[in-house]
Amino acid sequence: MALYLKAKKLDLQAGDYLKVLLNRIDAENESLSAGDKVWVTTYDHEYICTINITDTKVEQGQVGFCRDIWEGTYLATDSYVRVELMSKSKSVGYIAKKLQGERLNEEEMAEIMKDITQKKIRSAEMAYFMATMFSPGFNDDEALYAIKGMVAAGEVLDFKDVRKNGDLVVDKHSIGGIAGKGITPLLVPIVASFGLVIPNTSTRAITSPAGTTDILEVVMPVNLNGDEIHEIVSKTGGVLAWGGNLNIAPADDILIRVEKGLHVQSYQKFIISIIAKKLAMGISHILIDVPYGKETKISEPEDIELVSESFMKFFNKIGVKCHVYTRNVLGPDSRGIGPNLEIRDVLRILENNDEKCTELEEAVVAMTGELLEFVGKAKKGMGENMARDCLDSGKAEKKFWEIAFAQGCKEKVSSKDIELGSKKLEVVSTKEGVIESINNKEVVKISRALGTPGIKEAGIYFHKFLDDEIKKGDVLMTFYSTALRRIKDAQEVYDEGKLFTYS
Repeated sequence: MALYLKAKKLDLQAGDYLKVLLNRIDAENESLSAGDKVWVTTYDHEYICTINITDTKVEQGQVGFCRDIWEGTYLATDSYVRVELMSKSKSVGYIAKKLQGERLNEEEMAEIMKDITQKKIRSAEMAYFMATMFSPGFNDDEALYAIKGMVAAGEVLDFKDVRKNGDLVVDKHSIGGIAGKGITPLLVPIVASFGLVIPNTSTRAITSPAGTTDILEVVMPVNLNGDEIHEIVSKTGGVLAWGGNLNIAPADDILIRVEKGLHVQSYQKFIISIIAKKLAMGISHILIDVPYGKETKISEPEDIELVSESFMKFFNKIGVKCHVYTRNVLGPDSRGIGPNLEIRDVLRILENNDEKCTELEEAVVAMTGELLEFVGKAKKGMGENMARDCLDSGKAEKKFWEIAFAQGCKEKVSSKDIELGSKKLEVVSTKEGVIESINNKEVVKISRALGTPGIKEAGIYFHKFLDDEIKKGDVLMTFYSTALRRIKDAQEVYDEGKLFTYS
């Protein structure tokens, strides 16, 4: 049975889910509870909303709308709207079935992904669904159904023949967990310089001091829609876009938020997530970067083969050729940590600046070389030389700015123009030895205390890095932020013995 109630505009933000407020008397009369899902029909729109109950914010006979709804549509105060309880989603039954140890078929998994995308099921129910990835876990068929269901619930892009490339569309993706996101912004323009099509999308920071998107937007717009991405790739061969502005595998974005709230992550979840996103981008070949080591996502040696084989197996099942690039990491990928410091490292390499981070450059050259060989653009053993020549000749820099201007950048930025936090502190060593490793988790703690990624000028610059010999009193690094309070916060969480391992 539907309710017809007068609309009231409230100065409230709903957050992740659209919400409406009902007076407690109306809710009790209709046996509605807080958290119930309802269809709300206005003059020109229909919404799926979650109910909140109130005694004071709306009167009996009214329904309160948060800004998220009334700012985006025509909604006259006191106009009548229809509120109807949604029937229980089939997905809830399927999740319960999975919790009891039964297997889900393709139709059931697709229904769950569709309902997650349309926000027809609650966060708690999604958390239960996430838990089934740990126990009882997905078999190969269910994992494949989850991938296909995620893709089917959103937009799929197609880059075939955009630059006479036939079916060849390449990309690179890292499983993450390492501070320093300069590899992708360098790899993409190198690869595109060789006439390959590489439509790369990236994320904002999840567990790192800055995400690839966070550092790129320092110098170029990254909020692009599907049509804009297609046009840019047609012009330049590459793109460096934020994936969060696209409707590709949208169920995954919602599950990531649930996952962050649970503070857990399964290998199976990030494998499914990455494959679904890349399948929706229409790629044919991909290099998956799998960093491993202490304080990374993969800390146990026996898990490296498991993760690598899973990527190869599932990409093969969906018709995408996959090359897994494994590397043992002992610290961040670059000396600069934080959005501005990381993009400065990228620009210094493109400019062939004397102050460039050679460690980052070597990592990029090695990874790009393998990708060029994998897709047949370079002969075996020649990929690294080709990648290095592209950097040294200035071709990569030219392509980087070609992509940037196509994305809406107004002027070329020099590494010297990148602003850093006005408040800084040089941190000196109290010990001696050679740096064997730098703890990524400690880097994240310090960087977040300094204000990353929200404060783009904040972060850490390592003057001493892996394999450097250290003496007492040497300047190890500089902390940057925009407020002395944040510098003090970083000092409080900093512990030399936890951050550095010396031999």
